[in-house]
Amino acid sequence: MFLYINPNNGVPIYRQMFQQLRERIVSGQLASDEKLPSARDLSEELKVNFLTVAKVYQFLEREGLVEFRRGLGTFVSARQEIRSRTEKRKLVGPAVEQLVAEAQHLQLDEAEIQQMIREQFKKRQKP
Repeated sequence: MFLYINPNNGVPIYRQMFQQLRERIVSGQLASDEKLPSARDLSEELKVNFLTVAKVYQFLEREGLVEFRRGLGTFVSARQEIRSRTEKRKLVGPAVEQLVAEAQHLQLDEAEIQQMIREQFKKRQKP
């Protein structure tokens, strides 16, 4: 599972993981009923503490985004549709804040970041 964790950007690791997983679940990148890696496997993959991953999974469960199935693992709950533009902006807001903070830390200007975003949108356009 691809998650980008940056321990130097000032955002706690659990928060970075939570935001990225939440966005992937709500956007449908992780499908309903999809099994997530075990907390132990994900902690090994990302080189983070097992308890950090377990905490993130608990937060996701509290929001109703994942469910624990005894003896089977953690699964994505039925996807909740996002209807309003405001809700969509709320979801992407933390990622934008993180991007801007990282860009400022690396002394990249706004025009460079906007160009990079445009390039990503072009790459992801469906044929």
